[in-house]
Amino acid sequence: MTRSKISQQEWQTFFQVAKRLGIDLQSLEEGEPRFHDLEAAGHAIGRAVAQAVTERLALARAERVSEPQPCPTCGRLCPTSHRDRPLETIDGPIELHEPVCHCPACRRDFFPSASGAGAESTSL
Repeated sequence: MTRSKISQQEWQTFFQVAKRLGIDLQSLEEGEPRFHDLEAAGHAIGRAVAQAVTERLALARAERVSEPQPCPTCGRLCPTSHRDRPLETIDGPIELHEPVCHCPACRRDFFPSASGAGAESTSL
């Protein structure tokens, strides 16, 4: 992957994100910090961006599942709702918005995937 230069406008966006996270990039940029401190700041911003991207993409995928879904056990169409739950990712915690269906006939919840293939289910 070729690394491109960050524009001044993009750098200002990093500054804004860092400020929201309590990371003082300006003092790091103007001072004489240890390299470890520079690297730690970069990783903290990277993790925050990764968390936001993962959460946003998962939300978009979950929102594509809105129609009733067939129960994997009996095939009955069951209404789809959505719920939020905390999820620990490799970059830190996010709030996962996921589709969930309940089959009253089988008395079970199942979790349809956006693709419709490989839906995992959990019995209650």
